[in-house]
This record gives sequence, structure tokens and C-alpha cells, in this order.
Amino acid sequence: MSVELRHLRCFVAVAEDLSFSAAARRLYLSQQALSRIVQQLEREVGSKLFDRTTRSVRLTPAGEAMLSTARESIVAATHAVEKARRVAQGDPVARLRIDVSSGGLETGALVLQHLRRDHPRLPVEQLEDGVPRGLVNLQEGGLDALLGLATHCPAHVPSEVIRHEPILIGMADAVPVTELAGVELLLPSPEAATEWIELVEQFCGLAGVSPRRWPGVTHGHVAAAHVLREHRCVVPTPTWADPPADLVFRPLVDPDPVLTWSLMTAPGSQDRPEIDMLRHSARAVTTDHNWLTQDHARSP
Repeated sequence: MSVELRHLRCFVAVAEDLSFSAAARRLYLSQQALSRIVQQLEREVGSKLFDRTTRSVRLTPAGEAMLSTARESIVAATHAVEKARRVAQGDPVARLRIDVSSGGLETGALVLQHLRRDHPRLPVEQLEDGVPRGLVNLQEGGLDALLGLATHCPAHVPSEVIRHEPILIGMADAVPVTELAGVELLLPSPEAATEWIELVEQFCGLAGVSPRRWPGVTHGHVAAAHVLREHRCVVPTPTWADPPADLVFRPLVDPDPVLTWSLMTAPGSQDRPEIDMLRHSARAVTTDHNWLTQDHARSP
């Protein structure tokens, strides 16, 4: 049997999740099919890649030795197909696939605005799947760059901090975090933004507050604005790119929570010219707006 890309994808998914059931859901496979594919790879290698018990899954030394190269092979194969497709279509310019977490937020909007202004011929595919899905896509070759909170970013994924941003609340005046006690917060789903929910829980916990979630979930800022108008809830948020005139945003204080934005890029993509263009644009916007050097406690 020859090792195929599907063997490596399955191996990497299990290695990252350390769970056959979670990796199977990610890959849209049955757990039995995933186990069979991994067993085929183990027979080809001649060694177990995972130590499995009823309670845990761990990489063996052979599995650890294989992981980084397997990831690189997946990314290289994806890039090879993309490059061949571009040549076949007569388009030698590589597209840049970037997930900005939410196009309605100021940070991603300004970075993309600068990138498109300086590189108008660079095809940019803007996605808004969020950090959890974005990190998976970065490592599997389906995404080139990701903007967001990098608390769950693996060590092998390149990451560069571009902004420290104060977190706002859709209420009147500066609001101590303690005043959120008993107030319903409009939050995204855990699947879309686990890292954001954890940050909200962290700064609420520092103030001795247990956050209450508004019972629904919205997608995008138009829907969020509608909920804020119609229901007695508030939304902790970074700065919106184009906030509606009838909504008021004020800084949270005591503590003063900050969102650290990072630009995460696909492993093995550091020398690609379109990644250099994006990195240059992000750094230029960071400098122009003093995102890393000024006092960030400001009112919008």
C-alpha cells in the first residue's frame, strides 16, 4: 500500500484533537472508517502512531516524529494543486484566502482596505468562519491567513501580534464590568468563537461576575444590532468598522479588558509573495494607528 494524502489528513486530525471521535466529526467520517485509515498508515509505517486507551489518545514517539512533516506534506500538496490550477486557468497570480473573523470589525476591515489599496491586482478571498474553524483550515491548507485572538494557536502556526484593542460594551457611559452581573450578553456560538467566549468569561471572573448568555445566537453585525435594539441585552465587542448611529458603545473598565489581535499564517507559507503583501499591510496599519504603542483606552 502507498501512503495517500487522506492517510496523512486523518493522522494529523487525530494528532491535533487527540480524539478519534472529534477527528471523525471534523473530517465527516465515521469513527470506524477513520480508525481503519489510521491502521492502514500504521501498517505502512511498521509502528503504532498512537497509544489508545478507553480514556485517552496519545502520540507515540513514531507519531511525534511524523507529525510536522505530515502537516508540511498536506500544505505542499494543496499549494501544488492551487498553482497548477492557476497556470491552467491562465492566472499566474496566487489568491490570498484570509479569514478576518468578522468583516464588521474595524481591525480586519482596515487591514484589508490597506492591502487592496496597495495591491489592487491581488485576488483576495475574504472568509468569516472564525478562529476555531480558521485554525483547522490554516493547518489543512484551506486558508492562508487568519486574523483573531491567538490563544488557541498551535506553536507550529506562525503568529504575529498586530493590535491590543480595548473591549467595548453597547451601553451608555463607561461601564464597570461588575455592572454586567445579571445582564444577558449577546455572545457567538462556541463553535464560531471559543477564544472570545473564554476572554469574556475571564474578565468577568476577575470582577466576580458570572456572565449570563442571551438565549439566541446571531451571525453578523446587522443581526446583532437588531437584537440589541429589540431585546434587553448587551454585546461585549471590539470596535465595529461601521457602527449604526443609533447604537452607543462605551469602554469596559475595572478591569480594562483588552483583545490582542494576531495575524496567523499557514505553516510553510512564509516565503509566498502574497503573504508578504498581507504582512506588510498589517504592519503598516498597526504603525499608522499606533495599535501597539499608544494608550488604547479610548472612546469610539
